Amino acid sequence: GLKEDGDALPIRADARVAGATLRAGESLDYALGDGRHAYLVAATGVVEINGVRLEARDGAAVKDVTRLTITAIEESEVVLVDAA
Repeated sequence: GLKEDGDALPIRADARVAGATLRAGESLDYALGDGRHAYLVAATGVVEINGVRLEARDGAAVKDVTRLTITAIEESEVVLVDAA
């Protein structure tokens, strides 16, 4: 059988993946439902998520918040996984 990768993020059926490209200075808000978790990666550029700075290829696991505010410090591409 297949061996599970312990370092991999398990993707369950109840998950959503979203991506966005933000220009420098642009912000977006993302509502995270109760009891949900998010994993956000700055694929390129530099962003702040709720005031926490992420450089390109940095990732952040988020829980116990209902709203994410993502602000691009420079032009950035972000990927967000929203899971239960």
